[in-house]
Amino acid sequence: MLGRDHALSGAVAFAALAPVLHVRVAYLAAGVVLTAGAGVLPDIDHPDSTISRSFGFLTEWFAWVVDRLSGGHRHGTHSLVGITVFTAAAYGAGLYQLSEPKPVAAGHLVFSWHIAPAALILALLYSAALRALHIGGHFGDLLGIAAALVTCFTSADLTQLPVGSWHVPLLGTAVALGCAAHIAGDELTHGGCPLFWPASMHEFHLLPRPLQITTAKFCETSIIFPLLLVGLAVAVWHATGHPVSIPQPAK
Repeated sequence: MLGRDHALSGAVAFAALAPVLHVRVAYLAAGVVLTAGAGVLPDIDHPDSTISRSFGFLTEWFAWVVDRLSGGHRHGTHSLVGITVFTAAAYGAGLYQLSEPKPVAAGHLVFSWHIAPAALILALLYSAALRALHIGGHFGDLLGIAAALVTCFTSADLTQLPVGSWHVPLLGTAVALGCAAHIAGDELTHGGCPLFWPASMHEFHLLPRPLQITTAKFCETSIIFPLLLVGLAVAVWHATGHPVSIPQPAK
C-alpha cells in the first residue's frame, strides 16, 4: 500500500478505538497523528520509503541498518517480532522519560536528557505522518520536532490508556496500533507479510488471491483511499462524543 494509505489506516485504527481506550479529547489529535506516523513505521526497512526520508541521511542510514538486520523489505519489520520490537522501544522510551521527575526552575520546565529517546521517536512519527499525508511541505519536519517537544514536556505521550487488564502509555499504544494497521494493509496486497518471521517466511494474506490488490492501482486509489478518509471522519466524530447512527427506513 501507499504510505498515505498506511498513515490513514493507522489514524483510523486509533480514532475508532479511542472511545474504548477512554482517550480524552485533549489527547485525541496527538494519538491520531502519532498512530498515522506509526502506520508507516514498518517501512523503515526500505531506504526510499516515506519514513526513511524524514530526516535526510540520518533516517536513510538507520533504514539501511534496519534493512540489513531485518532481512530486507517486508521481512522482520512486517512481522509479530517487528510489532513487538517497535512497541517495546516506544514503551522503554516512556519508562526512561518517567525515571526522573521533571525538573522545574522558577516555575518553568527545563530540559532533561530523560526525554531525549521519547522525543526522537515522537519527532520521527510526527514527521512521517505529515510527510505521508502531504501536510506541512518543507516545514513538516520542523512541525514534527516542535510537536514532539510539546508532547514530551506536557507528558501527553505518557497518558495511560486501558488495554485489557493493562495500562499502556499513549505512545506505546499508538506504535502498536499503527504497526498492526500497516501489516494488515500489506496483507491485502499480493505480497502479504511473514507474520512469524524468522521462524517462517510464509506470507499471510487477508484476502483470497482474486481479491488481493496491487499498490497504487485503481482499487487502492479509488476505493480504499476514499473509504479511509470517510472512516477517519466518522471515527473522529464519534470519538469526540458525537453519536453515530444509521438512519432507519421510514415505515
